[in-house]
Amino acid sequence: MKRNNALINNLARAAMLVMVVGMATGTTGCRTVGIDVSPTAKIQSASDQKIALSVGLMLDRRFCTNSFIAPESGLIHPFGPALKEQSISLCEQAFEKVTVSTNGVVPAGVDATLTPEVHRCAIAYKPHGRSEDITLLLEWTLRTGDNQNILWMTTVDGHGNQGKSTVFQQLFDELVNKSYQEFQESPEIKRLIAKKTGTAM
Repeated sequence: MKRNNALINNLARAAMLVMVVGMATGTTGCRTVGIDVSPTAKIQSASDQKIALSVGLMLDRRFCTNSFIAPESGLIHPFGPALKEQSISLCEQAFEKVTVSTNGVVPAGVDATLTPEVHRCAIAYKPHGRSEDITLLLEWTLRTGDNQNILWMTTVDGHGNQGKSTVFQQLFDELVNKSYQEFQESPEIKRLIAKKTGTAM
């Protein structure tokens, strides 16, 4: 079972900036940032052959409505809708069959379930207060088809530090491409395929 805890160290790049971390709960009076991201995940090196598994993509309400608030600026970053769209698009490009569940019900007949969760989000500011760096850590958990036993976990990071018009697209492009690579390279996913097809590894 793989978990890339070392990725958390990527946040150290903002050590000399003012770091603010938090999740939006009470957001009355705060301004909302528009998250301008393509609804289709942009996989740079997608394989012609999809992973030969049927997966249940488990998206809970917390994930789909995820928001991050930067206390210093009072800006709300509603990542949830983009996270939902990008996760569905990513998995549909990666796996042979994807059944999406947003109500907690495990889809019948799937080989495994796959659950994304925001592990951490951070925004770093320069002294003038303008957003400079955004980092988001996304954790994926692969479970058995009944959604009971964990088979594999991994964490990927997305980082955006370009201009306001492209920072979020850069962030999500990194997330989906790193996630796609993890899916392709996972030994546990390869073992599931071998078990399903009856081929030895």
